[in-house]
Amino acid sequence: MSGGGVIRGPAGNNDCRIYVGNLPPDIRTKDIEDVFYKYGAIRDIDLKNRRGGPPFAFVEFEDPR
Repeated sequence: MSGGGVIRGPAGNNDCRIYVGNLPPDIRTKDIEDVFYKYGAIRDIDLKNRRGGPPFAFVEFEDPR
């Protein structure tokens, strides 16, 4: 996942959610889980693969750390 970027979501209800951008075209949800599980229990991974741009994802953890 070279070239990916991580930015914390805005404060409020999304304290446990991060944005992961600039992902490779062949990325899978399992690949994202394999990278982020060590930072805490993952509640959800919302992977967006839209035409015309690189995939991105939102990773939501069980608790903010």
